[in-house]
Amino acid sequence: MNPRILFPPAILLGALIVLSALTGCATVDQKIALNYGPTERSFGNHSGEIVVARLDPASAVKNNRGEWIIGSLNNVHGVHQADLLSDRSLGEWISDALLLELKHAGYTVTSAPALPDGVSRGVLITGIKVYLDVNKGLVSDQIKHELKFNVDLYLNGAKAKTFTVVSRDNSTLLTAAKENKEQIMLKSLQDAMQQIVPDIIALIEKK
Repeated sequence: MNPRILFPPAILLGALIVLSALTGCATVDQKIALNYGPTERSFGNHSGEIVVARLDPASAVKNNRGEWIIGSLNNVHGVHQADLLSDRSLGEWISDALLLELKHAGYTVTSAPALPDGVSRGVLITGIKVYLDVNKGLVSDQIKHELKFNVDLYLNGAKAKTFTVVSRDNSTLLTAAKENKEQIMLKSLQDAMQQIVPDIIALIEKK
């Protein structure tokens, strides 16, 4: 005769919670797409040539598979468990978005590794700082995101002005799916473009 061991419901519930937590620790890397689509806002119809360059941050790194590390997947205590990855660098993502928006505004825009000496109209993106952290809890996930960079505007070879752009998002979701992360990044960059493109155009057209 085999004795039956009965556990109180409270103990069973506690065991399930512990098992869930242990299962959550087995977090694996996740790849997301860094997409961009132009904002619905019109920046007018302009003309002229603009050169766009950028300085990528020293913190930009790839894993051993050649994928860019763009964020962190953490446990409920904020301890790193896995990486958020992309096939594109954050610098490329930002500069391509600016190129697209300026082209939509009517300018002839080219990308260069550095601004030429004496450039008539040039934009240099610097100070790129981006993080996307996901803290995975037992009942919900918390997403913390910040996008920040500087834009140096050059006119006739001289720096005319430096702009600082910041966009943030803090969200709590039942489950932070891949699509949620991609949408947060997209909306953040669109917000940044809405901040900076009108300022660039206003200063260019003023001269």
